[in-house]
Amino acid sequence: MAWTNPLVNHHTLSDSELALFNHDIRKKQIRSTRFFTIITLLLSLIFLVSDAHFLNDHLIELAWIRITVVLVCVAGALMLKYLSLGNAYLLLAFCLVAYNTVIVYVGILAANIGLDTYQQGTVIILIYCCTLFQAPLWLTMAVCSICWISYCVGISLFSITDISVILNNTMVFLITTILGLLSVAHRERYLLDYFLSTQQLKAQEQNSKEQSLKDALTELPNRLAIMQKIESYDTLIPKNMIVMMADADNFKKINDQYGHKAGDLALQLIAQALRQHIKPENGFISRYGGEEFLIILENYNTAQSKELGAALVKAVSSIQHPQLPALSISIGGYLTGGQESNITDCIERADQTLLRAKKEGKNRFLLNRRIYNN
Repeated sequence: MAWTNPLVNHHTLSDSELALFNHDIRKKQIRSTRFFTIITLLLSLIFLVSDAHFLNDHLIELAWIRITVVLVCVAGALMLKYLSLGNAYLLLAFCLVAYNTVIVYVGILAANIGLDTYQQGTVIILIYCCTLFQAPLWLTMAVCSICWISYCVGISLFSITDISVILNNTMVFLITTILGLLSVAHRERYLLDYFLSTQQLKAQEQNSKEQSLKDALTELPNRLAIMQKIESYDTLIPKNMIVMMADADNFKKINDQYGHKAGDLALQLIAQALRQHIKPENGFISRYGGEEFLIILENYNTAQSKELGAALVKAVSSIQHPQLPALSISIGGYLTGGQESNITDCIERADQTLLRAKKEGKNRFLLNRRIYNN
């Protein structure tokens, strides 16, 4: 919910950040607030001892009121885990206002028999709002304001209380509210800074993880990523999965005649050409090592494998660069039939087919020892 967005440090969270903030921070606050609320409500029944001493004539009435409101509020607190975040906060706010109404009513009864000092229970609600309530700043401010305003209205209209007492209590409540809200603002600022720094660390960690799985030269997945991909096929090799091993032709000659810088450039251009035909969401293309590339795609039949293999060979042979000679690749492919036991054997068969393509003239694609020339 947008109103749970902390507006501190002149930073308003985006929708995606707010969703994470609510999940990571606000929901944890609700869980702890639920516990604190139940404990506080049960402890508040201790005031029945004071009621018995100061308001004995009204004890039965006050006992029924206090116990009923406490039980209703405890039931509400127990329901928090079934509510949305916004509704949970609103229910908690309602419980606080309801219990403060009981406190004001007790204060009215006390004031009418001359017990002016028995009117300051609202300050407990204010302290709770600014500490254990753990709601957004504006909601805390709203609940606090309703509580001390209800005291002023209730005591002024329904009790015989000296105006100086009302003024003194109002000032105490107001100062308590202001100090408490400053504390809430500080807490909100800390939570926001903590959340943003945590998100930044997570982003850096994710970026580092992605970089550790990426080949620095070609920006394709590296051997570590390949190992993870292989592990994903540990128990099941699907039918009609094409495994390709591609190798840059005459790569050693390029390095020897044009230098390693040119060789690196050739690998980058080949990787770009292959990547244009194989998107990450449709297949897996990686740098297997040196000038070799591993390609894995699922749900490919013989005709589709033939078409893709020919397209890859053509894409590389079409590369033109003033600092490089003509480039080409040889590709060996193995199309699974569903009886294979592990992916490593499939890669080995594709590699054997690649060697056959090299021997038969390079710049071509072989699938299960059947040739499909460009």
